[in-house]
Amino acid sequence: MSTKVSRNALMGAVGSLSLLAGLPAFAQTANEPAKAEARASAPQQPDVETIVVRGARPIFESDRAALLVQRSSDSLINVLAADEAGRLADQNIADAVSRLPGIAVEKDQGQSRYVNLRGQPRRWVTYSIDGMGIVSPEGREARFDNIPTAIASQILINKAITPDQSGDTVAGNINIRTRSALDYRGRRIAGSLSLGQVELGGGREIDASLVVADRFFDGKLGLLAQASFYEREMVTDNWETDPYLRPGSTTSGIDRRPGSETRRWAREHENKPYRLTRGNISGSVRADWNPTDLDNLFFQSVYSQFTDIELRNNYIFRLDNGATNTPATPCPTTPAPITTSGVNDICTGNVPNKGTVYGVQMNWNFRTGDIKEYILTNTIGGQHKRFGWDLNWRVNFTETEDGQDLEGTPSFRSPTTVTDRPTVDYDFTNVANNTVRLYRTNVTGGVRSKGSAVSDVEAFPMNFVDIVDAKGGDITSAWTGKFDASREATLFGAETNFKLGGLYTTREKKRRLSQYRTRLEDFTAAGVTAPTYSDFAIDTPFKGKYALGYTFRYYSGDKVRDLMQSLKDRKIGSYQDGSGEYYEVSEDILAGYGMATIRQDWGNVVAGVRLERTENTSKALPIIGGKRVLTELKSEDTLVYPSVHINYDLSEEKKLRLSVNTGAARPDFDDLAANFSIDDAPGLITGGNPNAKPEKSVGADAYFEWYMKSQGFFTIGLYYKDISEALFTQTATFGSTVLNTPDRDRSGYNFTTIRNGGDGFIYGLELVFNHTLEDYAHAAQAPDWMEGFGIRFSANFNQSEINVPAIGGVPLRKVDLPGASDFVGNFGITYEKYGISARIAYQYRTKWLQSVGAYAVVNGVVVPDGNGDIYWNDSESLSMAVRYELNDNLELTFDGVNLADHPGRRFADTELYPIEYETFGPRYMIGVRFKY
Repeated sequence: MSTKVSRNALMGAVGSLSLLAGLPAFAQTANEPAKAEARASAPQQPDVETIVVRGARPIFESDRAALLVQRSSDSLINVLAADEAGRLADQNIADAVSRLPGIAVEKDQGQSRYVNLRGQPRRWVTYSIDGMGIVSPEGREARFDNIPTAIASQILINKAITPDQSGDTVAGNINIRTRSALDYRGRRIAGSLSLGQVELGGGREIDASLVVADRFFDGKLGLLAQASFYEREMVTDNWETDPYLRPGSTTSGIDRRPGSETRRWAREHENKPYRLTRGNISGSVRADWNPTDLDNLFFQSVYSQFTDIELRNNYIFRLDNGATNTPATPCPTTPAPITTSGVNDICTGNVPNKGTVYGVQMNWNFRTGDIKEYILTNTIGGQHKRFGWDLNWRVNFTETEDGQDLEGTPSFRSPTTVTDRPTVDYDFTNVANNTVRLYRTNVTGGVRSKGSAVSDVEAFPMNFVDIVDAKGGDITSAWTGKFDASREATLFGAETNFKLGGLYTTREKKRRLSQYRTRLEDFTAAGVTAPTYSDFAIDTPFKGKYALGYTFRYYSGDKVRDLMQSLKDRKIGSYQDGSGEYYEVSEDILAGYGMATIRQDWGNVVAGVRLERTENTSKALPIIGGKRVLTELKSEDTLVYPSVHINYDLSEEKKLRLSVNTGAARPDFDDLAANFSIDDAPGLITGGNPNAKPEKSVGADAYFEWYMKSQGFFTIGLYYKDISEALFTQTATFGSTVLNTPDRDRSGYNFTTIRNGGDGFIYGLELVFNHTLEDYAHAAQAPDWMEGFGIRFSANFNQSEINVPAIGGVPLRKVDLPGASDFVGNFGITYEKYGISARIAYQYRTKWLQSVGAYAVVNGVVVPDGNGDIYWNDSESLSMAVRYELNDNLELTFDGVNLADHPGRRFADTELYPIEYETFGPRYMIGVRFKY
């Protein structure tokens, strides 16, 4: 269809743009002077330019809305806006922002969960809802898979923080702006329903949402309610080979032969065929009231719950269990008969990635989980114009829970008799396909040998160990009060907006866990036969595609739950003391700031400073001298965060942005907990560190932005952050008397915990280019259908380095900043014409460091102590979305996710030592969306 006979040719003018859910300021009337500021303290929007949108073009609409907000911002941001119908294309916030410049995601079970912003650790990214900072259920590491896009009208990525935003931010802040009835001119009812299937395992997928909004009393009162539901059934193909053993240690099965420091042997190999049902439920209500032209009041409540119903078979082959350490001598000239397991011994013909172990212990663990994680946030606030000031206040209460309920975890173990255990051929030569093969174990005259092949893992006897039911989790609650005031004035002859404000927040995180455990001896004492795996097993065929090297049966979660409840009813077993898991960490933050936006003919300068004082209190119940003792520790700090932002208008379309900014990232709550675990025999302590300090940064940004006509955007930018007091887990002297008892001084014990000490940097280059081909195709007199194409491209090139302090004879090491890929690229093709709106999106990122590990010196060589540094390998993702507009009210949808089916891969220290490989399969959905 040509532009002249477009399906909805009048759709895009100013009146249509006023409906954009992402731009509430566009919908303001004369009696709504303060609505946008009251909602999210967003940058003031410019006057709307007239845009003729040809046809149904939701991608065009949302891009235009986003660029208008971005261009008018007084700091460096990227924006994702909903389309005209108030929709974002993805299911959760992590997926939605993954296509924005500078963003890469970390996934769990193939689902986008955490965000790395410009190559910086996920714990340095904070998030807020309508400008109010929210603590994630997990703590500082903000999860975004538990927030569906259904609640959002706009997402703002703040890459350079201004003084009116929290200083507890290093990488940036993701601000989720929710829907308001004042986004629309009148009544609005919109919704969607999509159904689909996951290719791996054939599980179903459903996604539904509904929004109802209306305005009353001449538009002064707006009411909105929103609800969404998402659920996906899935399976995974998973193997893990780790941890790797350090030569020279005192654990069993250690290689002590000459040259052992160059060999790394895996302790175990395991398979985890998951069956999962994951989902989100969300709901929100919002009321906006403008009683006068000078006042705006609002109330908002948002609830979002993430659920993970998990059934996990876990088959573990403990290659080293019960083994003896090898001699420190070279191999004999004549190979000796194998009288032990032969594990990790080159003299049996084994090498680290291929060999045979005789009489391997198997562990079978089965995890039945019903994990719920929720966020409930409630805000009341207002904005008022009085005495020449714009006054903005808010009061918020937020509660989150990181649920950890397990409804039954039966476990089994091989007998000690060697002939009842399998002989295992392991083959780890293919880093994409680590496998084991099972055989009978023969023993003749003390000499072990490989017997007949066995295909069924259940052919070997397995002894019941225990079954555990766990309840509880981590609950975080927070009260926050926030006040901002701004006014226009003149400073040195320049128009200036002065803004000042303050914030007080008090947060408390508590861990409460309880367990009911039934052991083999409890069955014996009750005169009841212990269960076998056949009591739970079902004959459902394996749903994955991975070649395990053996067959197995799934189990019934209902049967496990029924057994667990029966044991509780009959009092077979007992509740375990959960006080060892208890801790409380409270945090009180008092902040104040002042800033000025000085306007010039060429743009503006934003300068100011923020002051934050934080007090932390940690309580726990460690065992000291044989009994639990309430331990309470406190710490405090005061930090100053200055920043300057220069926004220079080179022309109407071109901007130059320069900034110098500061920030800090506080240790996570559980890292601050005084939950010490003491082992007096070797003199060791592990646990949190209430004295850990924030990681600090000083950053600089220089960006050129070009807002090209007809929906084009180009930017090139440089960024740099200097990092000090970075946090690492290390071992050093405890150095405190808090755990001393009259009979023992523990101040000299070795204490393994999180510590400050590292410093480093990250710098990078960011490139972005987005454009439609409409004008070029028209100028070239190309066929009409070619006008619908658009391209989008972004790339980040990073270099980073963090110093890991020297310890235990290991010299100072330099590693990449966790979360930083050397390259992150996004490429997309869009097409919008004839009622079709389609997008194909591809992302690629190079490997990145997940966590910094321990190292040791063996025979003068620095080697990993265990896994060492753990990396995620390079990854890629491919998705597509197609919309077809039937009429002004209905459209059909198709979505394809994870089309590349690229595996999640981790490795230990180098790619030669993989520790995990997991695939999930593509997903497809078809659906319908409506609006009235």
